[in-house]
Amino acid sequence: MNQDEQAIRRWFDDWLKATIEGELELARSLIADDAIFLVPGAGQMDKESFAAAATATDPNTDFELDCSIQEIQIFGDHACLLSTITLKMTDKVTKSQSLMKGDALSVLKRQGDGWVVIRDANTMVPVKSD
Repeated sequence: MNQDEQAIRRWFDDWLKATIEGELELARSLIADDAIFLVPGAGQMDKESFAAAATATDPNTDFELDCSIQEIQIFGDHACLLSTITLKMTDKVTKSQSLMKGDALSVLKRQGDGWVVIRDANTMVPVKSD
């Protein structure tokens, strides 16, 4: 694994940490100022709205996020990252569960010693629980 791939995997780990722990500032640091996110049902989102949504927490809901990298392609100062996502949400009171699954295709750009996301298309949608 080369240095760029290692740096992208660190970016991915930081992205998961920001999402799981609700770290808004960390999430913002991983996103280019002019980034565009495509989210089913929400259309295009900018850096601030996506970072806020991605790190939102709900005290009445338990979240379980499972995300894995399927492929990394590096093209000089740009890279494409394909990942799979599963999000299970459990209501703490009713114990009812909902499940979302899908893939994400992220375009990253080298920035300084690291990487930031500049475009992201997320296909995660609600599915029936197994």
